[in-house]
This record gives sequence, structure tokens and C-alpha cells, in this order.
Amino acid sequence: ARLALTRGARLLRTPTMAVRPSRRPLSLLLLASVLGALSLAEEPVAEPAAELAADAAARGAVEGAPEEMDETKKLLAQLTIGMVSEVVDERTFEIRDAAAKTGRKRIHIRLGNVAAPKKGAGPSEEQHQARVGESKAALEKLVGKQMIWWKAAPDEHQPPKPDDLEAAAVVIGDVWMIDGRHVNSMLAKLGHLEREELYNEELARDILTAEADVQKKKAYKDLEEALKESDKQKRKEAEERVKEEKMKPEYFGMAGWFGLGTLGMIVVAALCNFGRPAQKKNKNMNKKRGPCEKLWMKLKGA
Repeated sequence: ARLALTRGARLLRTPTMAVRPSRRPLSLLLLASVLGALSLAEEPVAEPAAELAADAAARGAVEGAPEEMDETKKLLAQLTIGMVSEVVDERTFEIRDAAAKTGRKRIHIRLGNVAAPKKGAGPSEEQHQARVGESKAALEKLVGKQMIWWKAAPDEHQPPKPDDLEAAAVVIGDVWMIDGRHVNSMLAKLGHLEREELYNEELARDILTAEADVQKKKAYKDLEEALKESDKQKRKEAEERVKEEKMKPEYFGMAGWFGLGTLGMIVVAALCNFGRPAQKKNKNMNKKRGPCEKLWMKLKGA
């Protein structure tokens, strides 16, 4: 007993280590979702319980995250994670949900603010049905047997729920891939569904990793445009400088005056025979004089 009391006193005197809060990154969120999907694929009978565990793990992954994760935590608090079990039509799929969330085990999620492809006057019934089938295949390719995020539209846009709790309830809302891509917008952009604005959803866009990728691409595009604009402005300024240089008057300058003076000196020196005396020509006395010269000599002699 004395030994036990001694050990207990030592433990009380020993300082306890501070427990640091866990800082688990957002990657644990995606890992938890993937693990939840794998567990659902292996044990389909326990699907609601596995999905609830995956949801709890996904939300717990950001508990104690650093301050920069606050926005992500607020965003995820608005969403519900689920596993798609079956695609019903071109804009509806079924998920298994825990009864604690909605009161029903089967929910049909219908994409909001979009409508099925319209037939129009041109295509035949067979062509229209083929297009509808392509739209369903596109939805199946995106969300079939995948973990997704979903958010219900406002209550006034929801259809009435059936009285039978075993029947599937239809919930209109927005759906995102696990990486944050907005499924409603993707299918409308690809032409598989028609846009139909019925309610306002501020999150009707890419979020999480997909949003970061979009912002990064936009930043690169803006930088490229800025560089192109800068190069264009530099070329324009260079052309203006060249044009200004051409418009400037050409001054004679010292070199021009020196050259002109040298040329003038050469001309004057040539006129002065470069300072040499003029040579006298020897007259030929035997040379015959012409009539004009003879007359001149007579006048000169007189």
C-alpha cells in the first residue's frame, strides 16, 4: 500500500504534457470518403451505417483544422455526403440515407435548376429518346456508384413526400462530385440538360479542389493576358520612339562645318594655283598671225 501511495504521489508531481489539437488536412476528408465508398461496395447490406460513418469521418476530418480551414468547414456544414446506388433517369439518382437524417432509407435526388432535354419540332420521337438516353448515360458516368455531396433546394421547391416510409422521397437540389465539381452545371454546359432557373443557390458552382483548379487556371490566363498586353504596349512605345527619331530635324553639327570649311579651302587653293607662280608662255615669233591679230598689232603700234 505504501508503494502504491508513493507511485501515486510521483504521478501527481509529474507535469502533464499539453495536448495539441489535431491538424488534419483536407486530404483526410477525401480519404475518408474513398474508404467509405470501398466499404459500401464490399458490404451493400450495411450501406446506411457505412455511409453515416463516412459522413461522420468526413466532417471529423476538419475538426481542429487550422484557421484557414474555417471557410471549408462552413461550406461542408451545408452539404450532405452520400453514395449513389442507382441512376433513375437523366437527372435523378437514388442514394441510401440513414433514417436519422431524413426519416427515409431511400432518397431520389433530382438535379435542380435544370430540366430534361426538350423534344422540339425537328427531331423525331426516336431521336428524342436517343438524346434522353445519352443524358442518362452522362449522369451515370459522372455519379454512378460514386460518393457525392448534395444540398437540398428550399422547401417551397420540394415535391410532397409519399406517406409510405418505404417509398423513395424525391429531393430537388444541387449535387457535387467528391472533388467539388458541380454536376448540375456540368450536364447543362455539355448540353445533356436544359437550364431552368427555379431557385437561387449561392453554391451552384465548382467548390473545394475543383474551385481551386478553376481559380488557378483563371490566374494563369489573367497573367498571360497581362503579359501580352505589356508586350503590346512596349512594341507600341518602341514604334513611337522610332517615329519621333525620324521626325527630329538633322542638325549640321561640327563635323559638317569642318567638312564644308575643308572643301572651301580646297576650292580657293585651286583658284590660287596652290600658291605657285603662273608660268609665262614662250611666244613663237615665226607663227603666222591672223587678220585680226595683224590689225591689233597695227593699232597697238600706232
